[in-house]
Amino acid sequence: MVMDSASPTLSDNFLSQLVIDLDDDTVRAIILHGSYARGDAVPPYSDIDLVRITKETPDRTQQKRFIWYNSYLLNLSSRPLSIYQEWLSAPEEAIFRIQSIREARILLDKDGAFRTFQQEAMKWTWEPLQTAANAYASQLLNEESEIILKILRALQKPDIITLTEMVMLDLLSTVTDAIAVQRGILVKSGNSYLHQVQDSVGLDSAWTRYYMDAVGATKIPLTIEQRSIAALYLYQETVQLLRSTLLPEHEKAMQPLLKMINDALHERD
Repeated sequence: MVMDSASPTLSDNFLSQLVIDLDDDTVRAIILHGSYARGDAVPPYSDIDLVRITKETPDRTQQKRFIWYNSYLLNLSSRPLSIYQEWLSAPEEAIFRIQSIREARILLDKDGAFRTFQQEAMKWTWEPLQTAANAYASQLLNEESEIILKILRALQKPDIITLTEMVMLDLLSTVTDAIAVQRGILVKSGNSYLHQVQDSVGLDSAWTRYYMDAVGATKIPLTIEQRSIAALYLYQETVQLLRSTLLPEHEKAMQPLLKMINDALHERD
């Protein structure tokens, strides 16, 4: 049966018809996530995040597609409940999922399984994942060594396209994820993610300042070379912030890289 009251911006009739149109024999539950579940949607710019909880199958198929429905963009996913359950044991997934699960609106729950899972999620705590979170963040920063070398090389040419790709498409997201996962920042929404990370580190911190310089969010326009240099400082600052939680083998492997960064930055002073 249909459960829970509708979001203030989606009528009961709309949601009821949506459930009828999306339901079939493979579906156990239909869940509303995102801005319409929270009640802070901004039509017509907010899509409707819906998940069809499907029956368990050996291949545990997941699907995602975007479709238009009565002038709304539906972000429609299908997955079994076991996928949700696994997310809460992986720190890099849990930070993005737990809040969404807790605030989800249940539109259909044929066997009550999602309701039970949601109640369990309300009692979920971060602490058992901290060791795994430390290891994940440490691995991220270690793997970024290749990107740092490419930035250093591209600064020598300079290679504007490579710098743009390495900084904007890789380094910035990696250091942000490293901080978020290690600190167990439970993300409220995609729009709040960076705000939450910067709040955690400090809006007046060196980390936030280097980040904003790297993305070019400055009063005076910066060249891509200047933004790339800021990104190198950002990487250094991220390592420093997380140093006490880094795995010894990763910290050891990063030492030559940090020296290379220091040498390159010193040459430009």
